[in-house]
Amino acid sequence: MIFIDQYDSSFWNKFVFSGCILIALFTSLGLMFADYAPSNMWLKQYQLTGDSARRILLAVCLIVYFVRLQITVWVFQKRRWTWPETIAITVLMSFVLYTFARVGGNNKQVVSVVEVIGILLYLAGSYINTHSEYSRHVWKSKAENRGRLYTSGLFSLSMHINYFGDIVLFTGLAVVTHRISMLVIPLLMAANFIFNIIPSLDRYLEKKYADEFRDYARRTKKLVPLIY
Repeated sequence: MIFIDQYDSSFWNKFVFSGCILIALFTSLGLMFADYAPSNMWLKQYQLTGDSARRILLAVCLIVYFVRLQITVWVFQKRRWTWPETIAITVLMSFVLYTFARVGGNNKQVVSVVEVIGILLYLAGSYINTHSEYSRHVWKSKAENRGRLYTSGLFSLSMHINYFGDIVLFTGLAVVTHRISMLVIPLLMAANFIFNIIPSLDRYLEKKYADEFRDYARRTKKLVPLIY
């Protein structure tokens, strides 16, 4: 991810990203719930036939995530998107959403308390991510806060609390699939945040906000509240 101090709508970048994610979502939902006619038997081999309750839970989670993602992309994000970044995150997120649907949608285990824990994690992560982004958006929209660094609300607990929310919600989604292998996705996501995105973003923020950022960094955890 490239952080540059330039702002525009990046309409076509966001349009391509949103369109591809929507296609991935519809494909996943179709494979989970569509009843294919004999003329479409070639699709039947890809149909997801796991536990129906799990498929419903996954479908709701994926739809909610898509809606939240669109709000973040079209409302909260103001910076310019580059095409390499657009292509990378489009391919990655489409693959991730389809993988969750594919793995969880084929799991025939009956839903249990494990999935309840997963849903709670998913809801908690979704709230942390969206509420933190919304609070910052509202604060930044006020004229007196233009050019200042937002450090209040959930961002007082962690410098990158929105990223922490993403990790929590995808951990929850992995638990809903009831496949331990799916925990690799939030683990890789956390590693990408810690070793790639956060250092790059911190360099950008320090250059832009100088002492205001350095003071914030000294007194605030970087990613996980109270821990790191």
